[in-house]
Amino acid sequence: MKDVESRLAERGVALAVTNAALDYVLAESYDPVYGARPIRRWLEKNVVTGLSKMLIREEIDENSTVYIEPGPNGSDLVYRVEKNGGFVNAATSLKTDVLIQVPNANGPRNDAAQAVKKIKNQEIDDGDEMDE
Repeated sequence: MKDVESRLAERGVALAVTNAALDYVLAESYDPVYGARPIRRWLEKNVVTGLSKMLIREEIDENSTVYIEPGPNGSDLVYRVEKNGGFVNAATSLKTDVLIQVPNANGPRNDAAQAVKKIKNQEIDDGDEMDE
């Protein structure tokens, strides 16, 4: 499911799957002979195909969240789309209202920035000693 989630995040869409939906996927795709191997194939055939059709029909657009839940009688998955603002971070697949976060110029610096500053200060100090 993480693969599906990251593929949607690249399009600016967040994915939320309930534990009950994951249980349904496992119940439908697990095979005692092959173990968990058929899960990916089942996800591609059912979940990815369904989401792709929704994208083509423009039911899902950028900055929306798709919720996947089991159906009322437990025989299928239900997809609910919530069109809300915000951006999806492709790396984390999390929604945020902030597109780019700029670090505080007056805030604390990380170790690398402090090390560079220390090296620059040493170079300046070394240069002053050579002048004397």
